[in-house]
Amino acid sequence: CPKMADADDGFLPVEGSDGNLRKKIIVKGIGDDKPTPGDKVQVHYTGTLTSDGTKFDSSRDRDGNFEFQLGVGQVIKAWDVGIATMRQGEKCILRCTSEFGYGAQGSPPKIPPDAGLDFEVELLDWSEGSKEPWQLSIDEKLTLGEEKRVEGNTKFKAADFHGAVRAYRAGLVPLQDMYEEGGEETGDRQEADREKGKELTVKLALNLAQARLKADVEMYLAVKECTLALQLEGNNLKALYRRAQANLRRGELQLAREDFEAILKLEPEHQEAQVEMRRLEVAQAKARKAEKALYSKMFA
Repeated sequence: CPKMADADDGFLPVEGSDGNLRKKIIVKGIGDDKPTPGDKVQVHYTGTLTSDGTKFDSSRDRDGNFEFQLGVGQVIKAWDVGIATMRQGEKCILRCTSEFGYGAQGSPPKIPPDAGLDFEVELLDWSEGSKEPWQLSIDEKLTLGEEKRVEGNTKFKAADFHGAVRAYRAGLVPLQDMYEEGGEETGDRQEADREKGKELTVKLALNLAQARLKADVEMYLAVKECTLALQLEGNNLKALYRRAQANLRRGELQLAREDFEAILKLEPEHQEAQVEMRRLEVAQAKARKAEKALYSKMFA
């Protein structure tokens, strides 16, 4: 089948595709990390025929997104090669020849033989695909968690907050899974491992929440991560403070106030909490005034 000719249309050839795949970035991604073979990737996509733009499939027409393991032949070659070039949040068009698509036979009835294809792809997220969290031993979970904590710290210090989120989350999920399975009550687990796991889980949860705050993403998850830390280590001031900050950004003023009050009860001289409480009181006063004015108009 013929290779695609270069054209001044925003598409650039993808390295290693021998002219069978070109890519046009629509929305730039975040950070420098890219998925690698074996990773589980989550995408949204819409597939069309290059010849006339006819849509033949789209994940956006169904509930949820599409997940697969990269680089192991679960999808067409255009995806295995092209998605490995993408960053988190990136949206692009992958344009491939039939050699990187469905070949000479096509995929009847929607994709004809020797069809060139366009895929608008959005890379939502990915995770390491070697083992599921429940398949890891306690020692493996602890080792992975510490590795990802160090990796996350390095990315955080370099101001790569989205990369830090990915690293901390990769370390936290297996440990979190351990506690969700009732790890503290399982008799064949050593107390020292459980305590070490608890300490590392708290560190990862708090670091992840802080990275989300810095990246300004997914505040509801930052709240959940701080809550996990508090479940394992009650009265943790960092957890209370970061949860309050996340709730402030979510507009949950009363929830934020409760955490700031808890901090000041534990440490009355906590300067950051004092400042935030004063700001919060002003914000709540404005909110009450606006609400009162709204009701006055409604029932005037």
